[in-house]
Amino acid sequence: MNENWENKKYDTLDDDNDVVLLGHDTFTVGRFKQLASLKFGENFTKSYVVTESYHRSISSLMSNLPINEGTIIPGGDINWSSPQEGIDCQILKIGAKGWQKGKVKIEVNKNLKSGGTQTCIKFCPDEPVEQKSPLDDIRQSEEYKKLSNNK
Repeated sequence: MNENWENKKYDTLDDDNDVVLLGHDTFTVGRFKQLASLKFGENFTKSYVVTESYHRSISSLMSNLPINEGTIIPGGDINWSSPQEGIDCQILKIGAKGWQKGKVKIEVNKNLKSGGTQTCIKFCPDEPVEQKSPLDDIRQSEEYKKLSNNK
């Protein structure tokens, strides 16, 4: 299957009360962001690179970039993202009529100076959402029906 995932539009899931279904596990968007942020932080600070003479965490290795002895560039942010093609999931948005199948992307940003972590969840539906016309409610009204029958 040669799906062109590069041109798909992913929208940020802003409502922390929406629900994400990944495999057999469900999470609110807010809780999923918390867990992704927590697990990223744990992996980032507890991972170690072992050499012959020392052990260093990835976070300490990434805190600066020594170009040579006189030039050391301080680190800013570390960004991690899930696969570009997204992860199969279903979303249940507050007020929606049911589950919507699609793909989700996860992006985590770790600020090396402050230690803060931001997580963003983005969703792209498999099927485009049908936009409701503002005229649909008018067309359903009794007055409109009477007018259209009088033609």
